[in-house]
Amino acid sequence: MPAASEDLRCLASLPPGACGVLDLAGVPPTHRLRLAQLGLRAGARVTVLGRTAGGGRLVGSGTTRVGLDAGTSRRLALAVDGGIS
Repeated sequence: MPAASEDLRCLASLPPGACGVLDLAGVPPTHRLRLAQLGLRAGARVTVLGRTAGGGRLVGSGTTRVGLDAGTSRRLALAVDGGIS
């Protein structure tokens, strides 16, 4: 559960530069496993690096960079720190 200073937001709705903690509560276990294999785990600090032409997102966590399609981006949430509107 996000702290009071955090806002849980759909990854697809976030602009490049937004960062926060990855929340995988609504993601099926098989998808969570695949995301973990790619380096994206629940509780990981993630930054939105860019948008793809199809509505997906390029995200980074540590030294890992992953391109996500639009559907996956809509299923994932970030507990965003502060002022993203």
